[in-house]
Amino acid sequence: MTEQTAPSTTKIQTQESTQPALTSSTPTSENKINEEQTLSFLKEMQENAGQISELAAEEENLVKEFFNSVLKILRPFGKTLEISVSSLPQSYDGRINKAYLYLTGQLVLVYKNGEVEVLNLADQENHQILIEITGEIMMKLKIIFTSHRSNTEKRVKFLMSITKELQKVAEVFSGQ
Repeated sequence: MTEQTAPSTTKIQTQESTQPALTSSTPTSENKINEEQTLSFLKEMQENAGQISELAAEEENLVKEFFNSVLKILRPFGKTLEISVSSLPQSYDGRINKAYLYLTGQLVLVYKNGEVEVLNLADQENHQILIEITGEIMMKLKIIFTSHRSNTEKRVKFLMSITKELQKVAEVFSGQ
């Protein structure tokens, strides 16, 4: 957006002109804010600004730790999570064909027209998207863990029976 300045030759109209008077948002004398109230407002604004700054820093740290943890959790599985389109914000409604969360915290959006967009969810402007898909991420992690546990249990059960039989055979040979 560009600012336009009035040419230096513009004439300023005086109050005597026929233009209607401008209304002012300045309080009238009956609801005029006094100096003490103004200072109170400023103090409150300073406190709020400080809290906003602290919360923003905490949010950045939490998002960073969130993705560090997801990376550590998913690294052994080598997984990229497919995120259901329905869990994305409504602003993407109907335009997205597929969405994938990479281990590094990038959300890859594949639009129906074939266009691809990569959003870094660690960036502050994308934190709300992260919040909206967190439930989906947790559900996918649960599915991965449950599946991995089930597969591991099957292998252990199989290996347990084989190992017991091999131990019996080994006993025969160790007795000689």
